[in-house]
Amino acid sequence: MSTKRKNKIIDFSLFIGLVILPWVLVIFYVMTLAHPRFISTSDVVVKQVSDASVPSGGGLSALLGVNSTSKEDATYLTEYILSNDMIKRLDNKFQFREAYYVDGSDPIYEINPEASQEELLEYFKKRVHIDLDEQSYILSVSTEAFDSDYAHELNKAILGESEQFVNRISQEVARDQLVFAETQLDESQDRLNEAKEQLLTYQNTNEIYDPQANAQIVNQLIGSLQAQLSSLRTEERQLLSYLNPDAPQVVSIRSQIRAVEEQITQEQTKLTSPSTTKLNRQAVQFETIKADVDFATELYKLSLSSLEKARLEAFKKMKNLIVISTPYEAEDALYPRRAYIIWTSLALLIMLYGFVRLVMAVIRDHRS
Repeated sequence: MSTKRKNKIIDFSLFIGLVILPWVLVIFYVMTLAHPRFISTSDVVVKQVSDASVPSGGGLSALLGVNSTSKEDATYLTEYILSNDMIKRLDNKFQFREAYYVDGSDPIYEINPEASQEELLEYFKKRVHIDLDEQSYILSVSTEAFDSDYAHELNKAILGESEQFVNRISQEVARDQLVFAETQLDESQDRLNEAKEQLLTYQNTNEIYDPQANAQIVNQLIGSLQAQLSSLRTEERQLLSYLNPDAPQVVSIRSQIRAVEEQITQEQTKLTSPSTTKLNRQAVQFETIKADVDFATELYKLSLSSLEKARLEAFKKMKNLIVISTPYEAEDALYPRRAYIIWTSLALLIMLYGFVRLVMAVIRDHRS
């Protein structure tokens, strides 16, 4: 047999083995083994609540009142949807291992009923698709199943769990902020009550309402007595200018002067002395206690204001899941795309055949 004829036989056999047989297998799988797969799709966006005015940018954000919806929110939600937590929450209802196993004839898209949790997670990520619009941060959630109603119900359940997730996370953040602010308020209120109680105890123990006010009254009285003493001494000098020192009028005025001097000394003793009951020491102690009360009052006002601000900020940071497009029950199976798979596989197999022939031709040239 000639070499040329041998090469033709080899090429024909190669074509049969690399193109015809694999293509027949692909056609057989697509037409007989592959189960129809239905898709249910929904579109959602994470909305941040704000008491601010509607954004001036217009568009969907203005319509929904969205304030600072970030890519991170969409990313976190995507990670949650494609997580073991989501599977564990839904598995009791949807029984993924049983639902995605029909009869074992489709080894590519069916799951092993005995699949581990890790295998189920990887399979779940292939049946649930999340697409993120980088400009609007809208998430498109698609669920794929062998039954259209199952895909529809699964999509709705995922949206329900996603809404609970968004609400739970935002509420936890808000609650943490409020708990901290409320703790600060309670501490400042306790400090204020303690300072007030200390002030009341001091007043009751010393039987005095305001030592400073009493000290001012005593100072005014001393000033009045000193003015009276000055007047009496002037009158004494006038009498001595024409009367003897033993004159009754002089004796009387001198008696009044001594009485006023003694009263002045007594009043001054009330203000200053080593005793702890004197007004100057009491005034200093009272001023210190009153300063504590004033400081605690200001601290309480500040804590109260901080709590109100925390409540406002917590409200602004609350987030909701807005469903833009609700999931629907598909009437036609989107997959498998039989014609696309058959002709695409044929093109790829022919390309593979051509590449192998090219390699073989190069080898033959080197041998010759």
